[in-house]
Amino acid sequence: MFKLGEYDEFEAADIAAHLKEAGMRVELKPFVSAFVDSAVYLEGRASELRERIDDFEVYDRYIGALKAVLAEEAKAGEFTDRYLHLLDPSWKEKREAMAGFLEGDPATLDEASGPPEEMMGRAADLLEVLEAIHFMENALELNEIKIEIEDGSRGELGPDPLLRIPIEPDEADESNEELIKTILAISFEKQVEVRLDEMATPLIKNVDDEFADEHVEEYYVICSMGMIIDRLLDPPGDTKKIDQDEFREHLAFEEEMEDLVMMVDGTAAAEEIARALKKERIIKIKGDKIAWKR
Repeated sequence: MFKLGEYDEFEAADIAAHLKEAGMRVELKPFVSAFVDSAVYLEGRASELRERIDDFEVYDRYIGALKAVLAEEAKAGEFTDRYLHLLDPSWKEKREAMAGFLEGDPATLDEASGPPEEMMGRAADLLEVLEAIHFMENALELNEIKIEIEDGSRGELGPDPLLRIPIEPDEADESNEELIKTILAISFEKQVEVRLDEMATPLIKNVDDEFADEHVEEYYVICSMGMIIDRLLDPPGDTKKIDQDEFREHLAFEEEMEDLVMMVDGTAAAEEIARALKKERIIKIKGDKIAWKR
């Protein structure tokens, strides 16, 4: 069996369904995976942070927008959208344009055919949106403001609110020691390892177009393993017996596809591939020699 990849359980099930329909033997092995992330912040009153952070004007804008939307008593479901609109009235259009570009929408791609700097600018705009949302969430939490309460008792930021602002780790020096807060976030998720029978990978030719379109990388990985197996079902050349080095050489090749050239290199996995072929009684291995039984 060879490992195709690790996925969430829904994507794994989708991949397995397509491959089983094509006739392949698929194994799904659930496991728990840990993800670790860390960040360093300065946490304190706005008056304290203003003295220590360059370009604090950015955060003054965030504070102003947050105070304004709190004063409007916007509903919880509209709160974030209204906050972002006050910061940039065109943020939704920018988000949709970038989403269309990443998804390959033809109309958006035509619009983005201008200078690369334009798309870089859009990406920077979206990063600022994420930063603004993160600032808002931290400010609401630290100042104990509950936006889901809609009876006028949510709370307010006040003239000198508590804030949490991210900094680079190398900026966490002794002068800011009393305000430094390091957060280590550890999350656990269920994931599923998808494994395939190497010998069945040539059946990838039977898979439907939907799989090839939605799982492009997986499609070509399976294709490449299928090519390796196809090449080794019969002895290469006129002899039925070769040594390990010659066997390894047959695992590196180029294949012309319809719209690309695939460069396949399975040399580092030669031992495992040989073992799979031996298990299926296609070859026998004796010392440094490999012989085909056909």
